[in-house]
Order: sequence, then C-alpha cells, then structure tokens
Amino acid sequence: MAAIPVNLVIDKGAHFDTSFYITNQDGTPLDMSGYTGEATMKKSYSATTKVPFTLSFVDRTLGHVQIALTSSESDALNRRRYVYDILLTSPNGYKTRVIEGLAEVNPGVS
Repeated sequence: MAAIPVNLVIDKGAHFDTSFYITNQDGTPLDMSGYTGEATMKKSYSATTKVPFTLSFVDRTLGHVQIALTSSESDALNRRRYVYDILLTSPNGYKTRVIEGLAEVNPGVS
C-alpha cells in the first residue's frame, strides 16, 4: 500500500489534532488490532532531528487514528514547512507508511 499524501497546517502556539481513517486497498477499514505506530515530522527528509506527534488509535477496528500536538509543542516549532509521516507496524512486524506530506507551521498574531 502506498502512502496517501495529505498536507497539514499547524497554527504555532495552538493545540493541533487531526484524524485519519486508514483503509485496505478494497476500501474497507483496516483493522489495526495489535498494531503500533508513530508519527513524526522533520525539517527535511535528510534531517536527523524528529518532532514526534502523539499518535492515538481512536477506533482500531474502523482504522481511525489521530495525531496531535499540544499548544506548547506547536509553540516550540519554527515557522516553516516540515515533512511528516505516519508509520504503522502490524502485529507480525510489517511496517507501512500510510500517510505522508508537508506540515506548514503558521505563526500566530495573538
């Protein structure tokens, strides 16, 4: 399964969260029972420093995951574009990147 490209906009200093529904190739929900996962962003693909999102399995049987940053975590980010992805690991250890894209951090006015 190829990763689905989704770009994000993160407001600096504000709480951020977004949800995704992961499906099988036939469009049915991916049952993520027993899966683990991680979601990170970096300044570039070759950067070594990662910024982790909090990844939550909202409903494993429906393929519903959520990534989030607290307001303190988003406030620590520089105004710029980052690359990010969500990587899932199945119970048998098979890793799949399911979502990827750009994450743009916008500065606030207030």
